[in-house]
Amino acid sequence: MEICVLNPFFYPYAGGTERVLYEVYRRLSKRHNVTVISGAASNKSKEHIEEINGIRVIRLRTMHLSIPALPMPLPIMQGLPGAVQKACADIYHINNRYLYFYNTISAIKKANRALALTLHDAMPRNIDAITDHGGYLYDVVWGRRLMRYADVITAVSKDTLLSTVPKEYRERAYVIYNGVDTKAYRKRAQNNRGVERARKALGISADTVNIMNTGRLVAQKGQVYLLRAVADLAKRHKGLDLNLVIVGRGYLKDTLMYMAGDLGIPERVSILNDIPEREMPYYYNTASVFVSASLYEPASLAVMEALASGVPVVATRVGGVPEMMGGCGTYVRPKSVSGISKGIERALSNPKRAMRLANDGRKLMIKEHDWDAISREYEHRFEAVLRN
Repeated sequence: MEICVLNPFFYPYAGGTERVLYEVYRRLSKRHNVTVISGAASNKSKEHIEEINGIRVIRLRTMHLSIPALPMPLPIMQGLPGAVQKACADIYHINNRYLYFYNTISAIKKANRALALTLHDAMPRNIDAITDHGGYLYDVVWGRRLMRYADVITAVSKDTLLSTVPKEYRERAYVIYNGVDTKAYRKRAQNNRGVERARKALGISADTVNIMNTGRLVAQKGQVYLLRAVADLAKRHKGLDLNLVIVGRGYLKDTLMYMAGDLGIPERVSILNDIPEREMPYYYNTASVFVSASLYEPASLAVMEALASGVPVVATRVGGVPEMMGGCGTYVRPKSVSGISKGIERALSNPKRAMRLANDGRKLMIKEHDWDAISREYEHRFEAVLRN
């Protein structure tokens, strides 16, 4: 099978969708010919081709436009329809419904090739009026047309599928959950060198109550509510050695650091954006509790990594998070500062319960979120389209 993957970013770019594509396609490239058409990392980069773990990666010359309302720069890839035509794949796999339009779809359909679409993002809900209504309008104008053109649709959670895919297209829509590398993300001893190295970088001790959050620094992730919850905990437990580390990048960084100062906890907050991925499992192991405060979350890789690492998790009950975590963590209401604060307190005050849930969470990740099985599911869905 000749597969052409379309996404504006690809490894080593460290986004959630990009991690999924890398894990799936480095496996499928052992049995199929895989080409990824992606954007170059900077505005000055020319079109070039490279190979990564058996995957042929075509990086198109790309302009990156910074728009304040968007969570990341908008990539405009030059020569995309021509590159799609030259790929001559059996099936094209689009992974971002916001950046591929009729000229790209036309190039695929004129060649009589199959089209697969994966929904990594659900229709926005409960973020803010502009984002929610803007996302709905976009899907009405174009997103649903793209779904109509697709021969198969996959979604990363049931919630994503049901909230985003119109009923008339659901007969060819399937849920394929994301995975997690349970060999890398696992429980490690507190005297492990990598864990000690991470604690040293954070400036904390083994006795520090370290609260961890990972994700883009955007309104969707709810970090403003988490900051206030940590300030509330610090106020009510003045003798507690409390620390919050947020790993991510985005336009809210300066706002969050200003908030930390205004709340009187600047020395308790670290925001990091340059941790190599190979080091991330050690940082999870410094955490006393992991908190996802998201307002909207189609399927949280961060929650899955924390669970795989054997870390107690407190998460808002939004989107696909309950499908990922099941009963293996503590749920709180989104935007509820007191709820998040009490959820953290509950995890910390009952360590036996917290660790039992964390152990159950790791077992769940091993059982339900294996990358090999997930890759085979994509393979099965693509082959079924081509047979028909």
